[in-house]
Amino acid sequence: MCRVTQMNEEIFAENLLKTVNELKENRGISSNNYKFIIEPIEEEGKTLDGGDEMMKRLVLSKDNIGGKRLLINDVVGILGGLFPRAPIWINVSFVEIDGDTAIFKLETSLRFRKPTLLRNAETGHAPFKAII
Repeated sequence: MCRVTQMNEEIFAENLLKTVNELKENRGISSNNYKFIIEPIEEEGKTLDGGDEMMKRLVLSKDNIGGKRLLINDVVGILGGLFPRAPIWINVSFVEIDGDTAIFKLETSLRFRKPTLLRNAETGHAPFKAII
């Protein structure tokens, strides 16, 4: 299994787009306009460290991101708040086409970890996994 050794804004955005393209290909989506809904997932039995708690309470709160449709730069800014640490996993799924914009949901772990601990490295676009 290949290990991820670096994470920054460029790599994160590139990996998200690779995942979106995988979903687009699978679903026959032609739109090149994307928006994302971030949905933080509480993982039972998993502990959050101080940085995780800060992200959960301040950045990933319902008041801040709840149900908002965000552009990719906003997603990178929000989920990249602790780079090089990133959410340990992010599941990406297609929601709908709204006008000419494809809407995707990002179910994300609240645990932010260093690049070598990120899941889904085998996809070639860690920490993202396309949910088909």
